[in-house]
Amino acid sequence: MHEDGTIVTATREDQRNIAAPLAGPKRKRSRRNTGTVFGLLMVTPALLVLVCVMLYPAYVALESSFFRIALVTREETFVGLANYSKLLNSPEFWASFKRSLVWSVGAIGSQMVVGVAVALVLDKMVRGRNFIRGLVLFPYLVPAIVAVLIWRWIFSDTVGVANWLMVDFLGIIDRPIPWFHPDWVMVSVVIMSLWKYLPYWALFVLARLQTLPQELLEAAQIDGANAWQRFWYVTLPWIMPVVIVLLVLRSIWAFNEFDMVYLPAGGGPLSATTTIPVYIRSIAFDYGDIGHASAIAMAMLVMVALLTNFYFWVYRRAEQRLG
Repeated sequence: MHEDGTIVTATREDQRNIAAPLAGPKRKRSRRNTGTVFGLLMVTPALLVLVCVMLYPAYVALESSFFRIALVTREETFVGLANYSKLLNSPEFWASFKRSLVWSVGAIGSQMVVGVAVALVLDKMVRGRNFIRGLVLFPYLVPAIVAVLIWRWIFSDTVGVANWLMVDFLGIIDRPIPWFHPDWVMVSVVIMSLWKYLPYWALFVLARLQTLPQELLEAAQIDGANAWQRFWYVTLPWIMPVVIVLLVLRSIWAFNEFDMVYLPAGGGPLSATTTIPVYIRSIAFDYGDIGHASAIAMAMLVMVALLTNFYFWVYRRAEQRLG
């Protein structure tokens, strides 16, 4: 209404222009809510898989560790912490724990040293780099059972290529090595693991090396640093974050690894390769003690969690030093 008393009727366009600022926040809020619901719907399948494959089995294992369970009848008897007490007082458990440490340190240490060395060589290559990368990746694509069968033939006492090379061809040793003797079988398993998982280390470290600014190496060379000093003070700190991540992942996998340890000799001979996963399998299926096996699995979970936290602490320090 104007001052002179005439009435002015607002058109539909005017009404929309007036209502638009008021509807704006509601529309934004509605879009935000729609995006949140859509995101939750997209994540739901992955969460369901996580619950079904990881969380629920972990809960069942934790619950089973407080019971004595008959393998055939599934009859359960609550025993409280008796399985954990049995675990802590078991010489076999501590022996398998020591073998797990030897296996993990040997496998991861050899893979780290050789993997970094191979990555350094590949980083310097110009011709045939792509072909060599594909060739290096091949062992990682081979299934564990196939890799074990190949190396059982290579390490054979009668027709093995390894002993023929070192005794007859190169002459560096006088007698064949009994690769599957209790004193040598862990070395054999570590070599098998090195061959299979070397590509995993080499390719990840190579990817990190290719992001290294060449100006850093050139500046160090101008300052008089030799090859070892350039590696120790420039290259190694640069690749250390990737090395720490690989150490975390491979430590978890190696400590839990079953196939590469069990397949060569079934945990033997004389339990020489009976690590904790192999020991859990023996307790659960050879002796039928599911509750005791579950308690060992829970103890191994705690060990892996502590080890992971330690590695991430080292990773954060490496990142801070690099920054």
